[in-house]
Amino acid sequence: MRDSVVVLFVILLAFPPLGAAQTAQQKPASTKSSIPAAKPAAPAKPAEQPSKRVYVELAISELVGEDANRWTDKMAAHAAVGGFVTQVTKRDDGDTDIRICESPKVVGMDRAHCIMSKCIPKIPCEIPQVGKPITVKGITRYEAKVGTHWWEINPIEQIEK
Repeated sequence: MRDSVVVLFVILLAFPPLGAAQTAQQKPASTKSSIPAAKPAAPAKPAEQPSKRVYVELAISELVGEDANRWTDKMAAHAAVGGFVTQVTKRDDGDTDIRICESPKVVGMDRAHCIMSKCIPKIPCEIPQVGKPITVKGITRYEAKVGTHWWEINPIEQIEK
């Protein structure tokens, strides 16, 4: 009799942890169902909304004054740079090069006062008129091919006229 009381006592002591273990581990719901699941409706494409991306506003002189080999906080990945359009060139690959300078009177690519920017086919943009002021927003990069060595906004994500 004493043995049966000990066994009963051990069983009663073991019951609360067993119950707690079962409540903590819930069984997953069955994936089988007799009712076919309704396909979720395709989300409606929202109308053109302004980008929520934050662009660091830089003057051309601030961007071209940076050493491409030494990272600083001014060299943000997404920047807004304003100036005057001094040249627009359509490329064979579909890109459009837009030279932007601090003054509309700059002739040629003056690396100390101008940057290049590119519209690409995947992100088309309205081509600005030469001589007009614009602000381009996009990704900053340094073009270091032989014969170039200048700062760019490539690709342009937005143009403000």
